[in-house]
Amino acid sequence: MENLQQYIDALTKIKNGNYDIKFDLSDQLGQLIQEVSIRIKDKLDQSNKLFKITEEINGGINMEDIGNYMFDSFKTLIPYDRIGVSCLDKEDTIVKACWFRSDSLDYRITKDYWAPLEGSSLEKIIQTQEPRIINDLEEYLEQHPNSQSTKLILQEGMKSSLTCPTYALGKPQGFVFFSSRKKETYRNTHVGLFLQISNHLGMIVEKSRIMERLKELDELKNQFLGIAAHDLRSPANLIKYHINVWKDGYLGEFNPAQKNTLEIIERNCDRMRKLVDDLLELSAIESGEISINKTQTNFVGLVKDYFENTKHLREEKSISVKLDIDDNIPMINIDNDRVLQVVENYISNAIKYSNPGTEVTFKVEKTNDYLNISVKDQGQGISKENMKKLFTKFGKAGVKPTGKEKSTGLGLFICKNIIEKHGGIVGVKSVVGEGSTFSFTLPFE
Repeated sequence: MENLQQYIDALTKIKNGNYDIKFDLSDQLGQLIQEVSIRIKDKLDQSNKLFKITEEINGGINMEDIGNYMFDSFKTLIPYDRIGVSCLDKEDTIVKACWFRSDSLDYRITKDYWAPLEGSSLEKIIQTQEPRIINDLEEYLEQHPNSQSTKLILQEGMKSSLTCPTYALGKPQGFVFFSSRKKETYRNTHVGLFLQISNHLGMIVEKSRIMERLKELDELKNQFLGIAAHDLRSPANLIKYHINVWKDGYLGEFNPAQKNTLEIIERNCDRMRKLVDDLLELSAIESGEISINKTQTNFVGLVKDYFENTKHLREEKSISVKLDIDDNIPMINIDNDRVLQVVENYISNAIKYSNPGTEVTFKVEKTNDYLNISVKDQGQGISKENMKKLFTKFGKAGVKPTGKEKSTGLGLFICKNIIEKHGGIVGVKSVVGEGSTFSFTLPFE
């Protein structure tokens, strides 16, 4: 009766997750319960370890990262000298190698390798959904002399293999191949563990394939965007040229109605050209091709010339610009055109969202190793929620221009990339109803 109570207590401990159980060696039932507790503990430890490994693997984005995590991590659970990952095509007719890593330097099955699924031994693995263990690849080749993949893997020095099918959302995705230089490596392994591994890996590998496909589509989109914008620039420039021919009087005088129509055409043409330029800039940024050509520059002289040459833009809305520039600003190494593009965007935005008759302050000051530039307006201000959208692609502040101006939402995103290419940062402060201050810094080099 006393032993019976000990057995009940031991089983209760196991149920509650306590596996520290000891029985006298002469107590056979007690020893059996103790062995069961050890096995359960080992299986839980194994599952926890597998969970942690796959959680780390899932942090990878591309197949290369995921594969390297697998190779470096799974050796605590499975012995191997090589891992390969193969994926099925959309019609599930072709098995294509998509990643491999091996301790051997003699690679025979690389990412270019593919084979038909129908009629192969891999097709049976998909059908049964069970891992396949081959503990003697030389013997297997004797029995299956037409197996090209077995010949190649033997040439790499592998003597035994474990093949796990992978699934995602109940659909077969491909295979993970573990290979060893020793025979009989997988003789005493537990198939249940391999099914756990393959179930975890299926979704991870499929996520990687989707991410890589999305990356390809994004690159294709950028190429199309660049081509389309470039092709639009030529007709836009041609329209602008003929507008100037009309305005210069080469085609005779125009009556007021005709002049008004011409001005409407010109405004929309300029808007289209600005949109095309922004799209080309966006395409260059996303492809990593935006270039910065720095020269030693008198920044103060550069911006003063800009403000002198653009008086008409401010006069249309009766907005004045106040220059607040520190004395003795030194020369700075910048890309003149790019930085002037940022200044122009900041000023045009300040004018666009300000009411007529207000003032915009353009401030330049030197702070330690940086030149700080800010543009402060007396406009509508921006809410905290909408400020999060600023400097993002197609992000808009949620406030409407006070005139008829239009915006693509690309300008500040482009500005941010230009300033960061210079090693500076952009910023904004705003109070609804009081106005906004947009700023950027440029480092002295």
